[in-house]
Amino acid sequence: RTAAPMIAIDHFMYAVPSLEDGIAWAMETFDAAPAYGGEHLGLGTRNALLSLGNTYLEIIAPDPAQDLSANMGGRFAAMRSGGLVTWAARGDLTAIARVLRAHDMGCRGPSRTQRKAADRKVLVWELLFPSAPQFGPRMPFFIDWLECPHPADTNPVGGQFKQLTLTLPEPGELEALLAELGLNLAVQQGEPGLGLTITTSRGEVELASTRETEDLGF
Repeated sequence: RTAAPMIAIDHFMYAVPSLEDGIAWAMETFDAAPAYGGEHLGLGTRNALLSLGNTYLEIIAPDPAQDLSANMGGRFAAMRSGGLVTWAARGDLTAIARVLRAHDMGCRGPSRTQRKAADRKVLVWELLFPSAPQFGPRMPFFIDWLECPHPADTNPVGGQFKQLTLTLPEPGELEALLAELGLNLAVQQGEPGLGLTITTSRGEVELASTRETEDLGF
């Protein structure tokens, strides 16, 4: 049996069709102003970030300064409202890929990704994307921040992460796979869904996937 790599929940991706509107929504919802993160070069997106303690919320949107044809930025631009897209876990990407491939799951990566930060420095990290359409956004993608400071430590605090809710009609396979990877998360039985509970100064905030974000196929 392959030893489970040590991994942890890293962040949650909340997509909006306009970053300006997304920042205004976050300020009203969390009573905190997200910090502008920067642009994802070549992907057509940019983001703003709020710390949730040991994790963070990434508000991701189209970048109008980039070409938005045939990329994620263009798909976000076509959305009518915001919603949870997916989530990420951090850890040893080589070990994670080994576990996934032992389950006959394809992987894309590890591959280098970069973002031009607000101070114009280019941050570089590595990503691993599993091919698991049967789980949709309930299955995380994986990240190794390399030499980058973790965004949870460098951005305004919007609240504290409380709970991640994963729901599938047949939850057993995903729950067992996440446990093998080192994430002991209960997967609930029900219609496919992804939910996030955050404790804030204004009470609990509930974020969820929508029909639009479920169909993005991130």
